[in-house]
Amino acid sequence: MPGMVWKYSLLAATAAMLFSSAAYADTVVLRGARVLTMDDAKPEAEAIALVDGRIAAVGTAADVEPYLKGARVYDLPADALVLPGFQDSHNHLIWSATQAEDIDLSEAADEAGLRAAIEPAMAAAAEGGWLRGGGWSVAVYKEPNAAVLDAITGDRPAWFEDIDGHSGWANSAALKAAGIDASTRDPEGGRIDRDAQGNPTGLLREEAMALVSDLLPDYPQAQVDAGFEKAQAEAIGYGLTAIIDPSAEEWMLAGYQRAEAANALKLRVGAAVKVEAGDASPVERVTKLKAAYSGPRLEVTSVKLFVDGVIETGTAALLEAYVGSNTSGDLLFTPEELKAVAVAADAAGFQLHAHSIGDRAIRVTLDAYEAAEQANGKRDRRPIITHVQLVNQADIPRFKQLGVLPVVQALWAYPDPYIVDLTQPKIGPERSEWLYPFGALKEAGATIVGSSDWSVSSMNPLEAIQTGVTRQDFEDPEGAVLTPQHRLDVMDMLRAYTVNGAYAAFDEAESGTLTVGKRADVVVLDKDVTKIAPTEIVSATVLATLIDGEPVHEGEGLPKPTMP
Repeated sequence: MPGMVWKYSLLAATAAMLFSSAAYADTVVLRGARVLTMDDAKPEAEAIALVDGRIAAVGTAADVEPYLKGARVYDLPADALVLPGFQDSHNHLIWSATQAEDIDLSEAADEAGLRAAIEPAMAAAAEGGWLRGGGWSVAVYKEPNAAVLDAITGDRPAWFEDIDGHSGWANSAALKAAGIDASTRDPEGGRIDRDAQGNPTGLLREEAMALVSDLLPDYPQAQVDAGFEKAQAEAIGYGLTAIIDPSAEEWMLAGYQRAEAANALKLRVGAAVKVEAGDASPVERVTKLKAAYSGPRLEVTSVKLFVDGVIETGTAALLEAYVGSNTSGDLLFTPEELKAVAVAADAAGFQLHAHSIGDRAIRVTLDAYEAAEQANGKRDRRPIITHVQLVNQADIPRFKQLGVLPVVQALWAYPDPYIVDLTQPKIGPERSEWLYPFGALKEAGATIVGSSDWSVSSMNPLEAIQTGVTRQDFEDPEGAVLTPQHRLDVMDMLRAYTVNGAYAAFDEAESGTLTVGKRADVVVLDKDVTKIAPTEIVSATVLATLIDGEPVHEGEGLPKPTMP
């Protein structure tokens, strides 16, 4: 997966500042720049007034004049652009933020790199305690195995998840602690990689990861809270005002709740809770979490279903075998199990949010969503399939027919080493023409929703928007293009991150467009990205982010406000 990051990079202090609402007037006026409302009834304006956290006026300078007295007024550059706040509909914010405090292997390509990352942490950690971290990828570190780690860690157990969270790398002490040896059978939905003699190599795939990860100690609350504070500041600095956290465990929900109790949760968080095949009473568990963790900015809304793995490791479920193989990957639910969970969760009123990468996984997920509709009747359910990397042509129209939202990570849709070296050789040229088929989904009437899957890739929406438009590496505008027939235009991508994001969160009555009466969640860019070359979109920066009318981020270059 392209655009990968493990450690988040904090924005410069001059470009990211959090403010308390008490320091600001109740009325804010933005004027002088183009206001792109994303509201078809009134697409453009030249000024907007925000009063008591709501949008009070959208129109001309004269329309906002009644709100000027006592207001904080920003006279924006003429070439700036005012938009609804960006919404990231698949962002592991608190999980990734917490893990970012762990050992970072993202730059480790050999044993020397591993030592440089691990040895300082060994010296700082409690003697004999677990070493944990992540960020490595098979595209960088080609042959991970327990012996390599053993030479560095000795008999201290060590566990490192890969960048996309679908594989884990254990040393021998961790394998021993988990009781994994040559006689251990692969768990359902998982795989223990083995050498020619049948001995575990140290790599665990999918559900097999839990054999080790379940042994890890809980994260300290201080680490969770500190990581979240930094990550939220970065998210707001990119113009994000709301996210969907697609796989929230209870400790993550508790972290969001602590932030909300301290009036420190600025983003709105809709959370999905993971359900696995074989879970006992999964809907009841999610229902209890929904009741326990709910507030003005936090709500458990969805059930998360991991239906398959990823193509590059051969764990995505395909309709036809991988090239040069007699295997086509495994489903993490049987089709019958998936239908049963989907029907039960849907009946309880939960939105369904499925990770489905391969064309077989996508088909059985669509089948399960259809089964939920048949069992429970028609209603406005908006089920999600996220990633949609490889879609069979016959299934493209079903997204519109069933009201299924493809939540895409457009930043992955270019020919990086993951695609060229690991994905295309496994599926061949014919199927590769249907990688990330955003254009075909659009033409079939699907509502495309934007997301990052942070920290798998950057959460900067502008990087994803540019890549969705160009299908090129945003750092190499002269580079190769991935399946240009699936390009989107810039307005498609802006809709994906605004009005369609709000729709995915069932929040379109409150956000997603700059419409009078809605919440005053606003982002200001220093450039009008609809009027510059597509290859220059990432050159834009966020001048300001406002949530409930509160300026929670002021970037370098934002004019100082006046108070007429």
